[in-house]
Amino acid sequence: MRHEKYREWLPLLIYDELTPGEHDALDRHLRECPECRADLEDLKQLHATLLQTGPVTPDDKLLREARQALSSALREKDPSGLWSRITDAVAGIMFPNVKLVLGGCAALAAGILVGRLTFVPAAPQGGLLTPVRDDNAQVPDGNTRIANVRFIQSDAATGEVEFTFDAVAPVHIKGNINDERVQGVLAHALVNDENPGVRLRSVSAFSTQIQRLKLPDRKVKAALILALKTDGNPGVRKEALKALQGFPFDEEIKQAFLYVLVRDTNPALRIAAINSLDSARVEGQATDRDLLDVLKQRMKTDDNTYIRLRAKSVLEEIKQQ
Repeated sequence: MRHEKYREWLPLLIYDELTPGEHDALDRHLRECPECRADLEDLKQLHATLLQTGPVTPDDKLLREARQALSSALREKDPSGLWSRITDAVAGIMFPNVKLVLGGCAALAAGILVGRLTFVPAAPQGGLLTPVRDDNAQVPDGNTRIANVRFIQSDAATGEVEFTFDAVAPVHIKGNINDERVQGVLAHALVNDENPGVRLRSVSAFSTQIQRLKLPDRKVKAALILALKTDGNPGVRKEALKALQGFPFDEEIKQAFLYVLVRDTNPALRIAAINSLDSARVEGQATDRDLLDVLKQRMKTDDNTYIRLRAKSVLEEIKQQ
């Protein structure tokens, strides 16, 4: 057997990765080769040093490199399994978490391969978005934002790479406030956009055009109620309450106004809520136990003098009816 083969076995001896036959053959060689004995001593010192450092938690860069290395290794022919045995042994000592990750990646790759060979892609159902494969896709222009690039594989020998990414491009929409597309985008922005200025302009589009809005629209109303209860910007909450005042008064809106009256920290919003509830009461739509209980509580505990007096006045009017 060639001398280099025995040298390749030295790391496997350290990590107890040799078969019994290989172990015996290497022992005989070490008795006759001082050079390999010296290399073995160096490896033992390195092994001892690694054990003293303890396990290392891999960062994102290391994980990406591990995935790429795994993809390359899966494409290479290695009949003896020598290289994989070395890398598995080293990873188990230096980076036990990486070894687990590599195993998971291998299982995932195998599952994807089986899925591609076994199943025929079906058309998406229920409005779910599925990744689109396009080998002839053009490079997005400067107006498109590219995000979440995920490498599938790369081949250093041929220069071929395979990856997926999310392409987010600006969409221009112009339409009436009653256009379903316009309402959907504005309602989504009102609830999800992180920029308070965008949320404010979205809710203002509803509140300023409430007379033109075809009512009721459940998607819009639900977005307005959620913004009224949860948005951290008082200007957005104020416009949401203003818009809801234009909707037909119902149980959902009543509960939203009661929520504001009890929990909102902005006194102007609490005043607007109690005034809206009183207007609905006058029209015979809001006098019930929930309203009475909240008014009694606000009359005693609200830190705003006007709200305490307003709650007391509404309660007295109800008693006189």
